[in-house]
Amino acid sequence: MNVLEEKNNPVMHRKEFIVEIEAEKVPSKIEAIKIISEQSKKPEENIIIERIDTNFGSKKFKINALVYEDSKSKEKYTIITRKERKKRIEEAKKLEEEKKKAEEEAKAEAKKLEEENAQKVDEVKTEEVKE
Repeated sequence: MNVLEEKNNPVMHRKEFIVEIEAEKVPSKIEAIKIISEQSKKPEENIIIERIDTNFGSKKFKINALVYEDSKSKEKYTIITRKERKKRIEEAKKLEEEKKKAEEEAKAEAKKLEEENAQKVDEVKTEEVKE
């Protein structure tokens, strides 16, 4: 792994890397994050891969990455696309629906247990009356 360029950007609390890697196939973003994390000694969640470039037939890949100092600055300065924002909203809605379903099921289960207990109490009372 070769570090072609390393720029410090104190305004955005990050370092901007351009790294060259030799590999048989194009590395995934996850693999690239691991490699850059080892190089920069920063946690993987503070790294964003902007792009992975290659020339046709070459086994050398250029990776442009942003390494933030902390997760707070990453959240503050990262741009979220419309597609990603929509996806996050849908996931939040799904979680809310699942939570509501779980609460309703819990209420139904509690009501069912109450009815069963009431029936048992009634049975005990009828047995006492018979005796």
